[in-house]
Amino acid sequence: MTDAHRIEALLNIVDETRSENRDESEKLVVLGLAERRGKSGFWPTNAGWNLMGDRGRPYDNT
Repeated sequence: MTDAHRIEALLNIVDETRSENRDESEKLVVLGLAERRGKSGFWPTNAGWNLMGDRGRPYDNT
C-alpha cells in the first residue's frame, strides 16, 4: 500500500460521499493510521490525519 493508496483509504473513511472499503480500513488499523470505532466503523488516528495533511481538511473559502 503506497502513501497515495493510504491517503485515498483514509479519505474514504472521513468523507461521507465516498464508500469505505473494509479491507483497506483494516490495513490502515494494522499500520496504525486508523482505529476501530464500534463494530463497523473506523476513524483516523493522529498519524492518519497527519498523513492526509491538507488533503483531508475541508475546503475553506475564506
